[in-house]
Amino acid sequence: MEDKTQELVEKLLENQDTIEKILEKIILLEKTGALDTLADLAAFVKVVQDTLSDEIIKKNSELITNLGLVSAKFTSDNALMLIDAIGDAICRCDKEPEPVGLTGLLKAMNDPDVKFALGFLINMAKALGRALRERA
Repeated sequence: MEDKTQELVEKLLENQDTIEKILEKIILLEKTGALDTLADLAAFVKVVQDTLSDEIIKKNSELITNLGLVSAKFTSDNALMLIDAIGDAICRCDKEPEPVGLTGLLKAMNDPDVKFALGFLINMAKALGRALRERA
């Protein structure tokens, strides 16, 4: 028992700086209330881990990773601009759409906004086709 105590004291003395840093962080977490939150989060993770199979945890981890990757793409300036523009367009549609035939389509092609939107959609279709071919 005395040997183990001596080993522990030696280990504490060898790692005194590290232990002081860890204690400072624990004290900070306690003072801010974050320690309780971390304990609750750890308990939640344990409950989730105990109730889910390893396979489900692995699949959910992959899903979260993939969502993060997709999310990063949807927060790019271009994506945010597009989402904002689509929202504006939806808000500006104040009447029900009417069926459009070939004549109506050709007539719409004279509208500068339709031309601009079609140009954007064609660019996006090209990029989408390229991206799909790269994945095939």
